[in-house]
Amino acid sequence: MTSFYRSFLCIRDLQIPTIAAINGPAIGAGACLATACDMRVASSRSKIGYTFASLGIHAGMGGSHFLPLSIGRSLANEALLTGKIFSGDEALEVGLVNKLAQTNDSAAVKGEAMELAKKIAQQHPLAVRTMTKSIRLKEDEGLDAALRREAYAQAMCYARDDWGEGIDANVERRDPVFEDYFSK
Repeated sequence: MTSFYRSFLCIRDLQIPTIAAINGPAIGAGACLATACDMRVASSRSKIGYTFASLGIHAGMGGSHFLPLSIGRSLANEALLTGKIFSGDEALEVGLVNKLAQTNDSAAVKGEAMELAKKIAQQHPLAVRTMTKSIRLKEDEGLDAALRREAYAQAMCYARDDWGEGIDANVERRDPVFEDYFSK
């Protein structure tokens, strides 16, 4: 599982800053991938959610590592443990995204991301690359342990008899009914 996570998180190995452009839903793995980027631009209609717990699974792809770095521990706990979905406006308010596009179309979101990238590209390239690396070194402390912990916890969730209940409930538009973990 960790190699699967790493196949997406290789964006962290790029020597340049990464900017996620979010227009529409970024839920679960999509939210984790966006959160692993250095910066995020969204539209007000964007939905960014970490709905793992409501599906009956532990967060993966570094979600439990990067989200607290982005929005703080308390709000990350709330988002991860309740399956909260942020609107674009809420995401801007809590610091999950850096900017909101003026309109809700893909071109505007990409344009806003490109404007941010152009501002960065006008700076000294060595300074940008070395600062990006320095920031990531601090952010990535403990990432490998977090990925191993996430993979282990997901495997435990997959092994449960009620695995799939959260997904079924989501498809059927009802609340999930999970088994009592402590009764077994």
